[in-house]
Amino acid sequence: MLQVASDLGDYAFVPLRRLPRSPEKGVLDEYCSGYRPTKLSPLARSVESAGWIVMSEAPLGRFHVVTFASGFDPGTSALCFARNANLAVFDGPALVALAYAKRPYRGPDDSENPIPLGRVESLEDGTGLLVWTDPPGVPVGELHVSGERLRLTARSPVHAYCRGEASAPDIYGRPITFARRILLARGWQPHRPAEVPDDLDRLLGDTDADTVELEACSGTGDGYCNWSYRTKAAQLHVITVGEDHTVSSYGVECDRR
Repeated sequence: MLQVASDLGDYAFVPLRRLPRSPEKGVLDEYCSGYRPTKLSPLARSVESAGWIVMSEAPLGRFHVVTFASGFDPGTSALCFARNANLAVFDGPALVALAYAKRPYRGPDDSENPIPLGRVESLEDGTGLLVWTDPPGVPVGELHVSGERLRLTARSPVHAYCRGEASAPDIYGRPITFARRILLARGWQPHRPAEVPDDLDRLLGDTDADTVELEACSGTGDGYCNWSYRTKAAQLHVITVGEDHTVSSYGVECDRR
């Protein structure tokens, strides 16, 4: 018998056999249109036929995971806030489990309630799915399968990449100054970009002469900056956001052999 569990106190994960209809029509306006994938599987289209707006989908072993919401509220900086967001797990065409925030989120000023679940993406080492919130912040956790057990967990502290030749620690939500120390301790070295950033990039990145890994910064919006690190087997691309340069995403690119 399939077992489901959540280690995340703010998010429920329960067995479910029937997908409920959306409480609203699920109309997506132009401002939030980018939250819906351009291509949907037949399974995702069946979710939309129940009035939901699909945000993402991904395979997980024999299962297929679809995230969806009933609608979106537009915010600032091109962000949208999902209403009634869910994560559904299917075994073939059959729904088997549903995950969702236990308490309703009231918007960007609501610090007491959990942010709704958002998109999922396959972890680069193939061990499960990374689960994001919506609007995107840092991933809230991971979804794993082992035999007949599905589990929502906290993010793993480290993942292996490139056939085990490289490993990257979890640095989501860390200021780049702190993340840099973690990376250096694990053997990642600052990688100087081919095109040296100009004075404005360095000013926005708030870097000193020893910080050679800054690639570029955005002078508008949320102030995104790109940073790069290397090991013998791979390159690590890091994106930070805000004045404190908090890590919002990162990815490993394995060297070709």
